[in-house]
Amino acid sequence: MNAKRFPVYGHFVVETTKGLVYEDDGSICSKDSVRPCKLCKAKVESGGHDPCIANLPGVTYACCGHGLDTASGYVAFDDGRCMRFSGLTGGTKIREVVDDILNGKDAPNGFVFDDDTMWWAGLSDFQRDYVDQNIPRGITGLILKSGAKPSEAYLNDQAFWADGLSDEQIDFVWNNMGNMLDELVLEAKQLQV
Repeated sequence: MNAKRFPVYGHFVVETTKGLVYEDDGSICSKDSVRPCKLCKAKVESGGHDPCIANLPGVTYACCGHGLDTASGYVAFDDGRCMRFSGLTGGTKIREVVDDILNGKDAPNGFVFDDDTMWWAGLSDFQRDYVDQNIPRGITGLILKSGAKPSEAYLNDQAFWADGLSDEQIDFVWNNMGNMLDELVLEAKQLQV
């Protein structure tokens, strides 16, 4: 089995028989053992905002990129536009650019908008809340369609959704995540607000 390797706040983790572990020292990576951001060194609360860009105005989701020199940072605006940039940019510059964008200025070099909008574009707050609240249901459905059962730890919000899944099952869920969100958006659009 090829171990999955991915970053968590800039620190690479791998999936092992012990679960997710930090690649550099083998210590367990869980919601209770989240390391500080690799770039700014600020403590990151599991599921919380990146400290250097917390509470950006006009923004639904954002990630500073945590020191990874790729287009790993992003800002997803309330209107559905998504802007990407290097993870080496830093919170101060990200805040400046977001303010400029919200004030009608163009994105500077190194900041690029995606061609497509995010799933929430055009939805009311009520409809967006509906989708957000039903994403765990959608992920659970995908896990079941992959031929697996969600782990008890995931169902109890103590582990990532991939906990206990094979590489093939993880790939199935990732590859179908967009379709699942599309289905939730369709459900939300049919709701009376």
